Amino acid sequence: MKAFQLKVTIKNSKPPIWRRIIVPAGITFSQLSIILNKTMEWCGYHLFEFNFYKLGVSILEDIEEFGYMQNDCLDASKTYIREYLEENEKFTYIYDFGDDWKHLVVVEKVIEDYEYNYPIVVKYRGDSPIEDCGGIWGYYEYLAIIEDKTHPEYEERLEWMQGGGYPNTYDLDAINEELKTQCFYIWGKGEKRSQHSIYGDFFDKKYGLKATKKDKNKTIAISMSKEQQFKDMMKQFEKELQYTMEWEQKLGETSLIDIFEDYAKEDILEIAKRKEVQGILKYNKAKMIQSLVEHMLQPEVMKHNFLYLPDEEIALFEKAAKVKGLYSPNYEEDFSNLEETCYIGVLEDGRIIIPKDVAKVYDSFKGKEFEAQRKKVSYVYCCVDAAITLYGIVPFSNLVKLVEQNSKVQVTEDEIRRIITQMPSEIKDCVLVDDMLYQKNLYVDDRDLLEVQGEQEFYIPTLDEIKAFGIKGYSSDRPVVWKLKQYLIKKLDAIPEEADLICGMIQIHITEGCQVEDIFEIFDEFGFALESERQINELMEIIVDLWNETRMVIHRGFTPNEVYKNEKPVECLPEKNNVIDVTEVRKNKIYPNEPCPCGSGKKFKNCCKNK
Repeated sequence: MKAFQLKVTIKNSKPPIWRRIIVPAGITFSQLSIILNKTMEWCGYHLFEFNFYKLGVSILEDIEEFGYMQNDCLDASKTYIREYLEENEKFTYIYDFGDDWKHLVVVEKVIEDYEYNYPIVVKYRGDSPIEDCGGIWGYYEYLAIIEDKTHPEYEERLEWMQGGGYPNTYDLDAINEELKTQCFYIWGKGEKRSQHSIYGDFFDKKYGLKATKKDKNKTIAISMSKEQQFKDMMKQFEKELQYTMEWEQKLGETSLIDIFEDYAKEDILEIAKRKEVQGILKYNKAKMIQSLVEHMLQPEVMKHNFLYLPDEEIALFEKAAKVKGLYSPNYEEDFSNLEETCYIGVLEDGRIIIPKDVAKVYDSFKGKEFEAQRKKVSYVYCCVDAAITLYGIVPFSNLVKLVEQNSKVQVTEDEIRRIITQMPSEIKDCVLVDDMLYQKNLYVDDRDLLEVQGEQEFYIPTLDEIKAFGIKGYSSDRPVVWKLKQYLIKKLDAIPEEADLICGMIQIHITEGCQVEDIFEIFDEFGFALESERQINELMEIIVDLWNETRMVIHRGFTPNEVYKNEKPVECLPEKNNVIDVTEVRKNKIYPNEPCPCGSGKKFKNCCKNK
């Protein structure tokens, strides 16, 4: 008897969850779906679909209910598997269109003399996920929660999963016994029942799958005419457009409660913790949200959060609020501080929604008095961020010097201290102790930074640099940055937005202290493949120039070129020295994977290029 050895893997499962099964020929795709469900331990009460992408064919039941479809369609209850499995190496099986469990099915071999009259599982890996949990990502979320007994939803999720049979250890013998006693083949004219009908018979203990050795398909894929496809597509498009317009119109009435209702319960608790809202753990999610929103919409609370927003972002907020719906920012418009305050909604595609009640409260306190106070507070906040970005750790007196760079802002030292102390926790990345300002992660454990910095003076940035480092974390006004951006666009086909983002990320890495391979990992993250040694060297020359011109924490804001301007560059420098001499790199053609000429025994990319 002819049979097929299949490997069925749940897509995106890590480590992969798979089953290797043998299925005799002679059955329809509706019957195959039942075998796959029993193999994967799905209950079978959801819809299914087979996709043969190379053929442009979908195989499913109740075709007429799905309307316009991109692929040609076949009826699963009238289409036999043999011809398709003989001619195709792989296909996709989708179970439950809501949870979207996608399975990659690979036809590993065709067996001409299979001896059994039923399918069997010969090997497997991984236990079966629980059904109706939100697909593979929902399954992993559930697993993470039930592994954390302190999680607020631990008891609820565990009870639900146990009700569904979790933990479920895959029992190979039991599965094969079920396949043998329920899915045995009854040879004859073949099958015409739908999956639903077969499951109904199974429920009544009428087991067996009707099969035939005359399993040649007579039906062809249902294919619409081009004209009909276009008409159906336009009808569907108009329907979706109308829905979108109605949906976006409703967004103009969105409240902060509406925004939070889409959050998980643990996210609401985290926001409440940051906002110092206590005593809500005992509430259900709806009451939690109500209590949190009531606190956040108090004018003084919201005003305090908005005082720290820079000019550009407060202008963006007002601009987006006027839209009264979805606002689509361009890539240069940054809502990151607003997003941290949790007073706005951000869709996955980056569009912004300003809740109507948030806009109303803002209108109640904005004015000349608020604006004057905001300019003072936001500037001090900017100086604090610039200081910890450039120095890591800095005496309070040096922070005052940065604040004094703007003669238009008059603020006393006591006011600076108060502004720092009262910073909202979600944006506060510093600690002020005994007249020393610490980057939060360096407080208590400074990782020997002060010792490495030694007696180096503190670089005092210009007002433009303070704004750049305080808001973005880097300055992009140097020719070498423009040179790198142009290289990314022209040689690596980056779009301008990507190039800007990459240039910024590289500078932040260098400022904080990194190794050169960390920079090249950024290119990997964006999918840019360096195709030749020549290209690597071209890019390396630019990165070296940028490295030597970037302000570093280790040098208290000075660049390597500024620190070593009176010293002759050498090919391999002592460990304390951060400057890189590109002239020697070019002359000797030292490639990243070659031994470093300093004699360390390390590859060049892991040694001198990281100094």
